[in-house]
Amino acid sequence: MLSMRCLKRNNPTATDKGCPDPPGQPFHSAAARWADRLRQIDYNALPISPYNKRYIHAMRPFLDYYLEIFAHCLACGLKATGLEPSGLTLVDYGGGSGFLSILAKAIGFAQVIYIDRNPLSVDTVKALKQQTGSGPDVILSGDADTLLAYCRAQELRPHLLIATDLIEHVYNPAGFLNVLCTINPRMPLIFTTASTPFNPWVKHRLHRFMNDCEWGRTTGCGYLSRREAFIRRYAPHFSPKETALWAGRTRGMIYEDIQKAIDAASLPVPADAHNTCDPETGNWAERILPIRDYRRFLSPHAYTLSVGKGFYNTRRRSLLWGLCCRLLNGLIRHGGRAGLLLSPFIVLCCRPPQAR
Repeated sequence: MLSMRCLKRNNPTATDKGCPDPPGQPFHSAAARWADRLRQIDYNALPISPYNKRYIHAMRPFLDYYLEIFAHCLACGLKATGLEPSGLTLVDYGGGSGFLSILAKAIGFAQVIYIDRNPLSVDTVKALKQQTGSGPDVILSGDADTLLAYCRAQELRPHLLIATDLIEHVYNPAGFLNVLCTINPRMPLIFTTASTPFNPWVKHRLHRFMNDCEWGRTTGCGYLSRREAFIRRYAPHFSPKETALWAGRTRGMIYEDIQKAIDAASLPVPADAHNTCDPETGNWAERILPIRDYRRFLSPHAYTLSVGKGFYNTRRRSLLWGLCCRLLNGLIRHGGRAGLLLSPFIVLCCRPPQAR
């Protein structure tokens, strides 16, 4: 009963109005072909950072799965635009190592714009493009404002934007979406996120991770103690009890907003008991939001939101585990809205008025 109430509370739009089933030909063939090709690259020999080498090394055994997810997103995007790839300009936002951009060009997208705020990832994309002979046509380093400035300077209106595993980390998603819709108010937006509000097992795992980040059980985090130290410096007149209270109640806030709250003598109330972010950067730790919040962020732009179901990796070393994943995928695909309870991730398909 709790799970069904969760579905009703989040009120997802029927998935058949959002994204198609996992991709068929030619997307599946292109994903499999490029997964094999990318797996064969000697990344240690590339002039990229140790961080990106470790990141790709962790992805390498699962490249078939990741490329299939990227192909699924591209299929969702094409369905939302109603156009052929050869007539589309795609933005690969927060593109990381650039594998989605590479796949998009292989499928036949006319132009691909890659953007990521991490300069190490940008260097990786450039190296991979040189290595493979395929990759984005434009490579940008920066955020949404950087993309907006570029598109204005080029008098360009991209047709589609895809961002995987990104929206759950954005500090101010309403402001972020506002910038994207300013770039082109007719551009469908496709987001994947593993921070699903439906799957109870995923939610339990992510809540535990968030609490580890908050309380310092994860190396390099300790968000609570960092906020407490900031408040102690900024408001030395606070008693130890007041400092501890403010540190706890400013969970999920950056230093600038904490400072504003103290100046206004307005003690915040966290909107969620688990969501927390790095108080310096605003990067959320796998933030879980209800679907109604995403709809609220999109409503000023007259966008509608449909929720697509994800799928599990069926390419496993264990035959039994692979069969279990196929069974789960079947239950997800044919289970209607209840399939969201099993889905390991969701796809948010944000459609402007004319693309409905």
